[in-house]
Amino acid sequence: MGNASACCSQPTALAKNQLISLEKQSINNEDCDVREYEADDFVKIGLKANNVKEHSLFNQPSIIRRQASVEAPKLGQRLEFFPEVSNQIVRTVLSQLPLLEIPEGIERGEQNPPIKFDNDFIYSGEWKDTQKHGYGKLLWPDGSYYEGGFINNEASGYGRLIHSFGDYYEGQWKNDQANGIGKYHRYKNQACYEGNWVNDKQQGHGKETWQDGSSYEGEYQNGKKEGRGMFKWGNGNMYIGEFKSNKMDGHGVYYWKSGKVYDGEWKENRMDGEGSFNWPDGRKYKGGYKNDLKEGYGIFEWSDGRYYKGEWKQGKQHGKGLLKMDQAKEVQSEWVNGKIITERQIEIQGTTS
Repeated sequence: MGNASACCSQPTALAKNQLISLEKQSINNEDCDVREYEADDFVKIGLKANNVKEHSLFNQPSIIRRQASVEAPKLGQRLEFFPEVSNQIVRTVLSQLPLLEIPEGIERGEQNPPIKFDNDFIYSGEWKDTQKHGYGKLLWPDGSYYEGGFINNEASGYGRLIHSFGDYYEGQWKNDQANGIGKYHRYKNQACYEGNWVNDKQQGHGKETWQDGSSYEGEYQNGKKEGRGMFKWGNGNMYIGEFKSNKMDGHGVYYWKSGKVYDGEWKENRMDGEGSFNWPDGRKYKGGYKNDLKEGYGIFEWSDGRYYKGEWKQGKQHGKGLLKMDQAKEVQSEWVNGKIITERQIEIQGTTS
């Protein structure tokens, strides 16, 4: 059967000066706590900076009070012409947009002169009996302006609404709300969303872009990023994976412009759960994470073949582990806060030839 002692050397206790030298070597050659809380850079410049709030289309009621019992064109003051928009911000936005084309095939109504109502709303367009119906233009007292389709007194079909503060929505409408494919553009920061809407909220597939070059394309639920998507930052970093309530949450892969890659679980924008981290110089880690730091059991490997297999806490070796420093030796050790406990016996086993 052979002699077992011939294939493996006996455990040997290191002298204290040898142990201190080994500890310094293991730390100085490459910190195992690798500071991947460099990952904080994407939290600072990414989703928190570009956090997508729920897009509320209407800051004031958009519906003119219905008075169906009275013939609508006789309700207010007839005007000779539809007045020019006086709100300077709205005028600026209008000047930057192409003329709105009336979609073919919309149901048309009877054209009537512009009407100014008691509440100072002005409507010019088509009617059906006592309701706005067909193509029309609507001007609010604060300068907000809508142009497009109406059905039974409500914005429906295709249309464009420009808020008094410059934000505008252009796309499909139903029941006075954004429903279908449409574009929402913010005046102050030039952020833009194009995609599907349900009852004034992003729902389904869509894409957002920001002035700094950042973008998101993927799924939405109830006005927030939810499901699978891709977020690109203006600095070149990118995340592809799952989102929950506007945050990276679930499984996903984060790519740094520098070449680093993390592939694993996320929780509220932080690495949390099982994952693997790879560096462009060949280092790699596979194991547990908590709050962006290594936690639990994990294996850290260097490109030259060295490795640490063992327990981690808050990004540092903590607990029992196996450290391989060269091709001939492995060290069984205990660690506290990234340092070997020197007063304990460390065992080295020779490798087979």
